[in-house]
Amino acid sequence: MSHSQDIEELIADSMTGLMIRAERLNAFDQLAISEEFREWLNEGVRLEDVLKIVVVNK
Repeated sequence: MSHSQDIEELIADSMTGLMIRAERLNAFDQLAISEEFREWLNEGVRLEDVLKIVVVNK
């Protein structure tokens, strides 16, 4: 699997999880998230746009 495929899979998994959790939000917030995803799909996603979280184990 290539690096770009790994990133695409990570984004797809994250989007799926977020949409499942978004079902608990009010309609306005669900719409805002949907519009953001639509923008990403139409314009593409740059690597710089993807939030990375580093976990530090103590």
